[in-house]
Order: sequence, then structure tokens, then C-alpha cells
Amino acid sequence: MDALEAIRSRRSVRAYLDKPVPRDLLSALIEDGSNAPFTPIASAGAWHFTVLIGHDWIADIGVRALNHARANRPQLAGYEWTERHGFSVFHGAPAVIVISGREALPVALEECTRAALIVDIAARPRGLGLCWVGAPMMYLRSSEGLAELRIPDGWKPHVALAVGYTRELEPPPPAAPRPPLEIDWLDG
Repeated sequence: MDALEAIRSRRSVRAYLDKPVPRDLLSALIEDGSNAPFTPIASAGAWHFTVLIGHDWIADIGVRALNHARANRPQLAGYEWTERHGFSVFHGAPAVIVISGREALPVALEECTRAALIVDIAARPRGLGLCWVGAPMMYLRSSEGLAELRIPDGWKPHVALAVGYTRELEPPPPAAPRPPLEIDWLDG
């Protein structure tokens, strides 16, 4: 599969087989992500990767993340998932990759997002499905979450990726309709 096919066929996967992902495969994904571009001010280290392995432990963290979100969510639209019966924060994934950026780095979110996008694109040709999950972020950034995941001092989680072998059918279903592109062409 070439890069363009991987980009155009990627989908958010929310159903995983109960099959562990080998560490060497997760390491390869992280190595792929570490090839993302980074700004010169991040040359001392743009990312810290934390890998969670183990279906039951990940599910337990998901429950803690859901309870934390229910207790601390802002009263804004977009948090209805906190009240959805049976909601699974990590969708049953057997592995999760958390990407943290340096707190002192003003572009840490952007740095982590670039690395995560490379991991996302690299997952499909490696036979894996992946979903960016925002639901656990409030918990992962809390003192309890930082301690549980042993995030080093000075780092802040920005991205969580649920990873596993997809339970979904191949080829993937068609992508959801995208909004029309808005392009302004400016010729000088």
C-alpha cells in the first residue's frame, strides 16, 4: 500500500479483535511517528510516547477517564458521550499510544499532532486500525492520570490513539461525506 492509498483509505476504527498487538509492531509505529517534522525549537525532544498494553487495564483506565469526565466536564455541547450508556473510552482496543509534548514548548500540541498523524497513516499498511480518542484527555492530564501513566515531569499528554487489529470488514466502509473544500487562490 502506498502513502496516498493509506491516506485515502484510513478510517477511525472503533471495533477491535481481542488480539494483542506485538511490541515490535507498536515500536515500528512509534518509529514512524518520530519521523514527523518538528520545529527547530523542539529539537531537544518534541515527543514522549507512552504505550498502554493490556485490554483489561486499558478498559479500567477508560472507566476512570469516563468517571473523571462526568465529574469535571464543562457544561458545553460535545460532552454528551459522558452520559451515553455503555460508552467505551478506548473502544476495546488492546493497545493505546499516548503522545505527550513538553509543557514548556509553545507548539507542543502541533508537534504531537504531526507525530500522531504519521502513526495514523502508518497503521493501516501495517495491518492495524486506529482511532484518535479525545474522551480520556481530561483524565490523562489530571494529576491522577499523569501518575497512573507515569508521564514524566514537564510533559503533557496531547494525543491518545487506540490501536489494534480491526474487527471491521475489509475494505473499509466509505468515508463519511466531507464538507466542501474552501480554497482561495491568491496570485501575486
